[in-house]
Amino acid sequence: MKTTKFWKTLDELTDAATDRREWRAQLGDGWDRLSPLLTSTGSLAMSVSCPSPGGEDCPRRIVRHDDGSIRAICGDRPKACRDLDLVKDDIVVLRLDRVKLASAVARAFQLANVPKRLEKADVFQIGSQNVFAGRGFPVFLCVPGPQPGENIKPFQHIMALPGPKLLLVPTARSLPASIADQLDRARIMTLALEDCLTSSDRGFQLVQPIETLCADLFAELDALADTESSNLVWPLPADACWPELTFRFVADEVLNVSFRSETRRFEPDALGMKSAKNGRPKAVWTYLKAFALKGGRLAVHLGDPKETSKHQKQKQALSRSLRSAFGIAEDPIPTEGKEYVTRFVVSADDLRQGKKDQR
Repeated sequence: MKTTKFWKTLDELTDAATDRREWRAQLGDGWDRLSPLLTSTGSLAMSVSCPSPGGEDCPRRIVRHDDGSIRAICGDRPKACRDLDLVKDDIVVLRLDRVKLASAVARAFQLANVPKRLEKADVFQIGSQNVFAGRGFPVFLCVPGPQPGENIKPFQHIMALPGPKLLLVPTARSLPASIADQLDRARIMTLALEDCLTSSDRGFQLVQPIETLCADLFAELDALADTESSNLVWPLPADACWPELTFRFVADEVLNVSFRSETRRFEPDALGMKSAKNGRPKAVWTYLKAFALKGGRLAVHLGDPKETSKHQKQKQALSRSLRSAFGIAEDPIPTEGKEYVTRFVVSADDLRQGKKDQR
């Protein structure tokens, strides 16, 4: 089912709030599906809308009688519209629940990294679209209301972010042309939710695959992955995780990395672990090899406090290097009890075998 009326209503309502009767009238057949996105403000309306603009006493004023009856009365003389008999539920003020909306939209777009708590801001991030591990684009939501200002300040924090970004708004008319132009120049893609989503009993669904809707952003990410400035040595799928990787030292300066059914060969310089000054492997390469020789486990604390501090800094540096190289955000070497333990499988069996054969 199309959701045009819902998104259009968000453009028209101040603070995305009005009485239940008006919400039902605006949403029509979509009320049952979309009303879960609304929440009560705890207050009652003082007036209800009129079918057409009237005089000084428009809109109709709510009058609550001692017998419990409620009427909406037109104060114009002569009356511009008929009086209404209402019940209390009709005048309960409902507001858009931005958290529920953000969650519903994030599910429809299948976003990752959805924040547990949303920022209280005009423009806020609702997650990210991961194309492959370590490469994706943040997704923001903005519901500006009926009189959005032409102040660019609420958008400056996303304009300053590097790389591709996606901004979702209710309709193509939600933002003033001047703001839309500035966002476009800042290479922020803006999509209208009325054009992207339909609604059913299962919630929102995309009208087209995300790769089609955001084809330009996906192309930009592909281009970034191919540039020399990218630190990724292997663009893994978005759902890749460290336990799926196996690191196997086959020589002192040769590492085979396997992921699922593929294996690639890396030397220190490919992983950014070679010194430009002397051409030798950096400490992080030696430290990774130490994990391999110890089966992926090293003690957190050493006998000397100074050595322990150095040891901890090396671990942090190695974690940063591996995250940068393979794009998986999770810490590859967490602390378990008194040990650092690699989430990936790491082996130096070939190094041991080679030394044994030499002897």
